Amino acid sequence: MKREVSLVNIFNIVRKKIIIALIIAIVSTSLVGVAGFQFMAPKYDASVQLLINPKVVNSETGTYRSTDSNTQLVNTYNVILRSKVILSDVIERLDLQMSVSGLREMTSIQSEKESKVISIHVQHEDPEQAKEIAETLALSMEKEVPKLMNIDNVNILSDAELSGNLTTSKIRIYMLLAFMLTLLLSSTVFVIRESLKNTFKTTKDFEEVTSLPIIVTIPEI
Repeated sequence: MKREVSLVNIFNIVRKKIIIALIIAIVSTSLVGVAGFQFMAPKYDASVQLLINPKVVNSETGTYRSTDSNTQLVNTYNVILRSKVILSDVIERLDLQMSVSGLREMTSIQSEKESKVISIHVQHEDPEQAKEIAETLALSMEKEVPKLMNIDNVNILSDAELSGNLTTSKIRIYMLLAFMLTLLLSSTVFVIRESLKNTFKTTKDFEEVTSLPIIVTIPEI
């Protein structure tokens, strides 16, 4: 006799098996955490801000009228940042033992809320190396951007700032996902197993499923 699956039955099954499900979830989460810290290399993010001032093109009003959206400008600066001219200059200045494509994968640009300020980001396993690359990229951009675009000047606002270990944050997210998925999966398995059972181990199980009272029981011999 298959047990009828209802919300009440599902709740009762989960309530009975919740301790086992939690243990399984905790074990799987711990394994994900250990594997992550063991095999995933640490990675840090260094960022430096640049203030880019456009040339004044209207001599009467002293204003600059730009037809480019902020998104287009950021995309333009991102292309310049990741160009061979800039990256080769950085590799040469720092004597980096990496290719242009390798350095390109580490770099990106973000805008600062519809302003003339952009942030250069560099991700690297070595925090000090990340800072050096970010600052050198900013110096190279400061030199090359005025030559390539209609720009008066490019100013570096501050030294590179280092964020925490990005890998640690990713591992924590993976651990949280592992806990939730394992808990959900194990609970689902328990519900399916209980619903497919056609035998009863106790009189209480029989009463819960059939809603019939137990009148007589035969003791074990």
